[in-house]
Amino acid sequence: MRYVFALGGNAFTARNLEIVSRFIVPLCLKGNEIVITHGNGPQVGRLYLKEGRSLATLTGETEKVLGSEIRKAILGRLRKAKVSVVLTRTLVSGRDPEFRRPTKPIGGFYQSKEAVPRGKRGFGIRRLEGGYRLVVPSPRPLRIFETGKIERLLSHGHVVIAAGGGGMAVVKSKAGTRLADAVLDKDLVSSLLAWKIMADGFFILTNVEGAYTDFGKRDQRLVRMVSASALRRYLRQGHFEEGSMKPKVEACLEFVGRRRKIAAIGSISKIKDVFGLKATVVLP
Repeated sequence: MRYVFALGGNAFTARNLEIVSRFIVPLCLKGNEIVITHGNGPQVGRLYLKEGRSLATLTGETEKVLGSEIRKAILGRLRKAKVSVVLTRTLVSGRDPEFRRPTKPIGGFYQSKEAVPRGKRGFGIRRLEGGYRLVVPSPRPLRIFETGKIERLLSHGHVVIAAGGGGMAVVKSKAGTRLADAVLDKDLVSSLLAWKIMADGFFILTNVEGAYTDFGKRDQRLVRMVSASALRRYLRQGHFEEGSMKPKVEACLEFVGRRRKIAAIGSISKIKDVFGLKATVVLP
């Protein structure tokens, strides 16, 4: 079987990497093919505010660093494992409305709008659960250039770590392609990748138990086993926060709609339960 696990950037800790590697290695030993993707919003946000360099360039750097940390965690459990980090490029449209109205949160939380550093490009600021954050363009992914390479590595027994932070955003240009000043949503890119490589399951691992209706309110409710049609209804009703749970829900719906396979969202610290479908599970 072939599975894609998407690790959240906010859940990226040494303890969580240990939990993930402890779960992933036995899956590999049973002959399963594994792709691990990961977020990088907090890391890119800190680097951007400190250095002000291109978001695509910073994404590439964090792909390498964070991917190497995941690789090291897996090799620490199984030295003979073949683990490859694939630096990924993702095509987006230069006309995507995100370049005019950014929504992707990066960096840390601040308690007032005035406290949020804007960096050199003057990106926007948005209030979210937990405080204010810098928001930057996050256009929708259209194509992943390294899909063929990832499939070849899987066929040769490699655990593949790819699409870190959604990969480096590129747009078409007269010379071919050029880097775009954007941070992609890793869940939407991971869903696209999972579809293209014909994955048998797609699992989004984050720092909450799953998707909640009325999140943050007194009557919030964890969505568990749910049909794609019912989840779309919750999405239309506005239950999921933009730039947070909403893209995770959209990513699952896209994968389920394209592949007719199960997707799930749950806590990275309970990866066994998420894989065992004891979380938010989206059915075709």
